[in-house]
Amino acid sequence: MSLTDSIDISLQSLLDSMRGDIVEARIGHPEVLLIDIIDSVGGRWQLMTQDAEWEIGDPESLIGRRVLKVALDDRSWKLRLELAGEDALVITPGAHLSSSDPPNWEVITPEGSLVEFGPGAQWRIGDHAARTFG
Repeated sequence: MSLTDSIDISLQSLLDSMRGDIVEARIGHPEVLLIDIIDSVGGRWQLMTQDAEWEIGDPESLIGRRVLKVALDDRSWKLRLELAGEDALVITPGAHLSSSDPPNWEVITPEGSLVEFGPGAQWRIGDHAARTFG
């Protein structure tokens, strides 16, 4: 199965569920963006960047904003969070493509799954608590 097929079938459907209100946004160490989103049924989604760049001044300005849609571009691998108010947060993967580089971003779902994307055009999903991947 190609990565594009995988995105269509699994990853994009998971990202489609990551909609709701941003309740926390901050910079962690070392220079990672940490965002918590509460969905319509009260589930908490956690997004963390690692080997990636984004363009926002103050992450706290995201608090209270609503995520309307999340999409992964299958050519540039940019993760785009469409926000209410015709604005977007775009997370751009780092240029490093070594297999030993950290993921570009991770999402922890309300059910406890961990999704890692990167480096390069690869992604994995597994159990966050056990850090095991299928």
